Amino acid sequence: MKRPFLPTALFESRRSSALIETILLSVIFVTALFFLSDTITPRLDAYHDIALFFLAIITLFNGTFLGIVSLFILAGGLYFFTLEYDVNTILSYLLFVLLLGEFHFHFQRQKTSDKEEKLYLKAKFRELSNAFFALKVSHDQLEKGYLLKPVTLRSLIIDLAKNIDHSAINETLFTTFQEAFSLKAALFCELNKETEPLRQIPLGESQFHYDPSHEMIAQCLETKKPVFLAENKLELMEKEPVLAVLPMLGIDNRLLGIYVIEKMDFLEFNMDNILKIQILLEYLEQELFYNKHKRHKSLKMNINRLDARFQFEIDRLHTMHRRFGVHSAVVLVHTNDPAVSLVMENFRMTKMRLLDMVDSFEHKGEYFYIFLLPLERVSGAVSFKQRLERELRTIATNSFNILITEIEKIDTVQKWIRNHEKVS
Repeated sequence: MKRPFLPTALFESRRSSALIETILLSVIFVTALFFLSDTITPRLDAYHDIALFFLAIITLFNGTFLGIVSLFILAGGLYFFTLEYDVNTILSYLLFVLLLGEFHFHFQRQKTSDKEEKLYLKAKFRELSNAFFALKVSHDQLEKGYLLKPVTLRSLIIDLAKNIDHSAINETLFTTFQEAFSLKAALFCELNKETEPLRQIPLGESQFHYDPSHEMIAQCLETKKPVFLAENKLELMEKEPVLAVLPMLGIDNRLLGIYVIEKMDFLEFNMDNILKIQILLEYLEQELFYNKHKRHKSLKMNINRLDARFQFEIDRLHTMHRRFGVHSAVVLVHTNDPAVSLVMENFRMTKMRLLDMVDSFEHKGEYFYIFLLPLERVSGAVSFKQRLERELRTIATNSFNILITEIEKIDTVQKWIRNHEKVS
């Protein structure tokens, strides 16, 4: 999965602005040193404290390269004003800048790692929240008298996501929203990265066309949050062209489109129903994403018997570690005892953390369980292993094997599995 990385053009723009800022500040600083001194400044080390402080700020904020740029601007500026050059001082300051640059590198790496962990947790939280609320809405639907319906909203969305025709998906979903929430008119707009419309699908009695300048739509595009008709305008519902604008976010929190609600029964137009529609739309996008990657083949551990979503998650965590140093762990359990497999099934259902994932397969009487522990170091995986062993030793002692490894060494898991398959 692609994470929300900064585009190259934006990154280059920030680097350019940092360079310009460094040059301007350095020129201002060296000029101030000259004009604010009582006499001509012949040596840079005449202002040790303030010069080192200035270089420290530049280097810690902008990195080694810009720290060196700032140093040479200071040296060049003083030479321009005084026609004297102090090589020893410049070299000592250069060493100072290189040391601070190392701190900047590690600070930035840790900052990026923490940011990536936060983004991953937010993405997983959204996925789990969407699944939970879709289930809740389905149960609410049953409680309101849909017991005779053959499917719930959640199962309907899962089935719809398997369809490749976007028009059919939206029309069927709109029909369901009509029954569940008395929705009468809506507009689905698929957007590109520049928030320009790729596709518009009018639904029901829709007469509205995508207009990015519309106040509610513009606010939704900017905040990526649902926007509702103001309370003081509810009495004008029949005259207002837009009642609510709902963002349709992908699994990486990128805006994929908007859902414009135009007409809805007054009694049904409330925060609870609008948020239910929002959650169901996001859940649909989540299922569409996973179905798109249904045939995903992991570059790091390609085992046909594993679920494609699970292998996709392995690649995502492996990429996070390679690029940002975010740690994750893998625990593999192998057994040929069916009783042990029953204990494992109970463990995976009742005694795992919310973020932990597990997949399993059976090959010629050999059972393999692969536990994926996101954002967990090996030390945490050891604790997880101990919990597993306590469970397994209630019925068996030596009829299982457990392997612990880090996500960057995931290839060892595949080799371990193949070796045990050969032994069996």
